[in-house]
Amino acid sequence: MAPTHGTQAQPRRKWLRPALWVVGWALVAFPLARAQLADMAVLNRMPQQALLLDAGNARALAALGAALQVSGDQQNGMTLARGALKREPLNVVALRTLGLALEQSGDVAGANRVMFLAGTLGWRDVALQLWLLKAYALKDDVASALRRADALARIGKQSNITLPIFLASLPDDRTRAALVAEMKDRPTWRGPFFYKILQLPADQMPYVGRLIAELAAAGSPITPAERAIYLTRLVQVGQARAAYDDWLRSRPAAQRGGAAQGGAALSWDGGFERVPATGTLGAPFEWQLTPESTGIAGIEPADAGGQRLWVSPGRDYRGRVISQTMVLAPGRYRLDARVKGDPASAGLRWSIRCVPGDSELPQNVGVPDGNGRPFATVAFTVPAGCTAQSLAVELEASDGEGGENVTIDDVTIREVG
Repeated sequence: MAPTHGTQAQPRRKWLRPALWVVGWALVAFPLARAQLADMAVLNRMPQQALLLDAGNARALAALGAALQVSGDQQNGMTLARGALKREPLNVVALRTLGLALEQSGDVAGANRVMFLAGTLGWRDVALQLWLLKAYALKDDVASALRRADALARIGKQSNITLPIFLASLPDDRTRAALVAEMKDRPTWRGPFFYKILQLPADQMPYVGRLIAELAAAGSPITPAERAIYLTRLVQVGQARAAYDDWLRSRPAAQRGGAAQGGAALSWDGGFERVPATGTLGAPFEWQLTPESTGIAGIEPADAGGQRLWVSPGRDYRGRVISQTMVLAPGRYRLDARVKGDPASAGLRWSIRCVPGDSELPQNVGVPDGNGRPFATVAFTVPAGCTAQSLAVELEASDGEGGENVTIDDVTIREVG
């Protein structure tokens, strides 16, 4: 029997429908894939390749127009920017390119309109933010200028420009108030800003103090690390007493007595109970373990409770192990410490130096202390003009190849008249 028309059409329908689906998906997917590849090319700063994939890609047109403008071809750059704006009217790069071209042509009013419009649309375009920063500064709009500098700093761009701007804002009350407004929500650049304080001259430090007070009033007090940087710089520029008083005020009331001056003046934390972890920035008046001495010295539990410093002899390391800054008035002092082990064989010594200046104070080592041991007892004199002192344990050449660890605890400093 001959096949009927219906039986011939059945197999045809089986492959026709999947074929139509494939063609349909290809018609939809290919333009999408091409557009995505074009966008990827723009992100990789290849606008010409992007235009080969998608001749009407607005971001590619804008990027190529900006590149032509940078190379000096203002006319073609503006033409491409206009083409990009026809497809994407709020494209920030295209607006910026057009605005700069108008400014170059002498149309300042038109340039300002376009550039300030672009500024309301985006905060991540570096060239635009720099232009706006300058424009607001020329208009004496300090708050807006700092807001644009903040925008650049938050995306990690132009720190060589933004950080000096922030530092230059310190002396003037108005600009400092604008700076506080940008810093109070703790932007990512706040930490690098405080580290830049370490480069400020002495006459700028009072303004830093005002900034800190104003940040606290704005509900954004400085962190312990930020305070440590501030106090360190005060010590470095010879303002250790101001740093010490500020540090004391920041301590809990229960801890201030052990750091106060007087007839029984103690070095701070003589029992090594509050030593910051190695690599953690502490205030200069706290003990600081030298990072290079890791594995050679450290803090461990003491036999009688609490903590103590240990130092391992017979190592190649030479130099400072641990240190703190003191503010002792001129006079004669005696340092006592509980020491176990043989510090002389280990090459241990106390170092007491004036800061700033780093001139070492003479010591009378081994003052009779009932045991007659050197290192455990040291006498020294603070001369006039030595406003702050660095107290350190240092390692010199040792007499042996090893041995038991030396431990140090209960460090006290007393004025002896």
